[in-house]
Amino acid sequence: MNNIKTQLTHHNNQRIVLFQLILLTLVAMNIMISCGNSSQINQINKTQIVSTQLADGEVVTAKTTQVNERSEEVIRSFVQKWLTLQLNWNTSDLKVEVDKDRIPGNVYAATFPLTTTNNFRSEYTKEIATLINQATKGSSVQSAVSIDYISEKPTKIQDGVWEVTFVSTWVGFDAEKSKQVFQVPFNKKIRLVAVPVASKPTFQTSENITGIQQIINEINQYGLQITSVKSYDPQ
Repeated sequence: MNNIKTQLTHHNNQRIVLFQLILLTLVAMNIMISCGNSSQINQINKTQIVSTQLADGEVVTAKTTQVNERSEEVIRSFVQKWLTLQLNWNTSDLKVEVDKDRIPGNVYAATFPLTTTNNFRSEYTKEIATLINQATKGSSVQSAVSIDYISEKPTKIQDGVWEVTFVSTWVGFDAEKSKQVFQVPFNKKIRLVAVPVASKPTFQTSENITGIQQIINEINQYGLQITSVKSYDPQ
């Protein structure tokens, strides 16, 4: 009888040990699966493709990214849009008064991605307004830009800071006489920093400015700010 009890006890102990081993194996497998899923989720979060609805109702495809990261395509697109805004206009376009100077709405919109530190935006606006007044001389002018080159690979200065060079030509045509009135090289090296995407700007007077406000909102969606603009010699 004692022998039978001993055998039963030994058999029960084996079953308990086996059960514990199975339980430990299941726990280990669950941990491995959880770690694997967590890693996959983190990877997906870094490159997740999502659909985003803009304020105007348009739905666009977007990819999540780190706060201070901007792709080369985004940087080049921003620079091209900024350059086009400030040099593609007509003297008959809606104008905005800035410090007693009247500049085309596109030019005004192009000043918003500039930093306000050390009055940089204000000074640059005065400079571009002076150039426009000197170039047009009160004539009816269609202004345009011909972009020859924008850095294929922006130079990364540090995390969230880049330098981009571009070569372009600023051209003006007399709309009435159908002739070119000026042609000026517009070659610059600009420094960009990553900034949080700005909300839609609000103006004190909204009359006849809704279109400009939308343009400003669009260029601010790149999450980039210009901190310096310097002359660039492509030679």
